[in-house]
Amino acid sequence: MQLRKQGREYAGLCPFHAENSPSFTVNPGKGFVHCFGCGAHHDVIGFLMHITGCDFKEACVQLGAREFSSARDGVRIEVEEPLDVTWVPLMPVPEDAPEIMSTGGWTVPIWNPKRGRVTRLKPTRLDAYRDASGELLGYVLRADIVDCATGKTKKWTPQVTWCVGPDGKRQWCLQHFPRPRPLLGLDALAARPQAPVLVVEGEKCRAAGADAWPQYAVISWPGGSHGVTKADWSPLAGRDVVLWPDADAAGDKAMRGWSNDGGAYQPGIAQLAARVGARSIRMIDTAGRPHGWDVADALEVEGWTPRQLAAWAAGRVIELNVVRPGAQPSAGQA
Repeated sequence: MQLRKQGREYAGLCPFHAENSPSFTVNPGKGFVHCFGCGAHHDVIGFLMHITGCDFKEACVQLGAREFSSARDGVRIEVEEPLDVTWVPLMPVPEDAPEIMSTGGWTVPIWNPKRGRVTRLKPTRLDAYRDASGELLGYVLRADIVDCATGKTKKWTPQVTWCVGPDGKRQWCLQHFPRPRPLLGLDALAARPQAPVLVVEGEKCRAAGADAWPQYAVISWPGGSHGVTKADWSPLAGRDVVLWPDADAAGDKAMRGWSNDGGAYQPGIAQLAARVGARSIRMIDTAGRPHGWDVADALEVEGWTPRQLAAWAAGRVIELNVVRPGAQPSAGQA
């Protein structure tokens, strides 16, 4: 690879994708490389791993030390740690934990236990999960990642928790909330004990719905449609619940439940809410809307006002006759 000096940086052709004009830069002072063509972004360890195919520990050894201090953010990375070490989330987050965001829109260093290395992210969204009293439990970040193979941007929504390692070291980690996972909006539920509850999919929709309809306690859950059964739905006991699915098959399954290829019935939020004693359960029928359409699309993309969206939804309310736990749904049941 040939690099040409440009001020404090060096530029050249990207080693991660084919290109004719240099879009790959090396910043020695900050300790990272970045490609403006495919979006590849690595510190020195990550760059070596991707170029040579070696693992994290081998990369650190090639750099000549048992411990490596990143020039970019001063994080000390313990290379001796095996990848199967368990990091335990501490919830609520202690008051002495550092803020997760640093300067320039980047996070502080976050430990990735599965990869055995530190990473920093530049999220486009940051949603704080709190308990009923408002204490911080952790975050769900949204980062837009460019797939170098396809050039397409993908959404990544990792859960980040404040964890303690086996040696007592504490750090922000790419670590799921422990099961059963908390809902997003528990503080809103507690603050409005008599309000109806609106359940939407995704942190962005939850924020849009909460801003639009303060008369509702608007909630969501972490992990999307695959995280439904991993969440704690007990706070819905005794509440009037309205489900608002995304306009696609996955959204409908997340709310109503579904049967897998083996015939086993998988409960949705409707069934899980019934199990914990929700007083009533209704759902907004989103059939006929564009694929994937949701509350945030209507309010933020299409420009509907909250009153317009509420009027549209009022004519599409379905009363769900939820099956009892363990039973199979019959026609017309959810």
